[in-house]
Amino acid sequence: MWQDQRRSKFFSDRKYGDRLGALTAALAWRDATEKDLGKPRTERQVVGIFYSTSEEPGIRRVREGHTDYYQATWATYAGKQRRTKYSIAKHGEAKALQLARKAREQGERERWQTPAHIEE
Repeated sequence: MWQDQRRSKFFSDRKYGDRLGALTAALAWRDATEKDLGKPRTERQVVGIFYSTSEEPGIRRVREGHTDYYQATWATYAGKQRRTKYSIAKHGEAKALQLARKAREQGERERWQTPAHIEE
């Protein structure tokens, strides 16, 4: 989307011979379309919006009903999202945040230590 204008097109593998042919055609179409719209070409990746109430990635303070808790979120090696939460009423504010940090740290550590041939 650029200046409230959206363009899309489907590139069939069959029509373009294979996946690489479809990708090549799609990239050429994208470049030409951006040029027509006047959008400057950039390779900069746009990453989603960072939502955190604790100022730490993957940790946020959440209220569900009448219960407040800290939620830790991370991705596994297989790309699945995992999360766990710690009640502020049960553990206290500081301890719940500490437990959430520890859980996320452990999840990230497992992600980066998982050998490439093992899937979850």
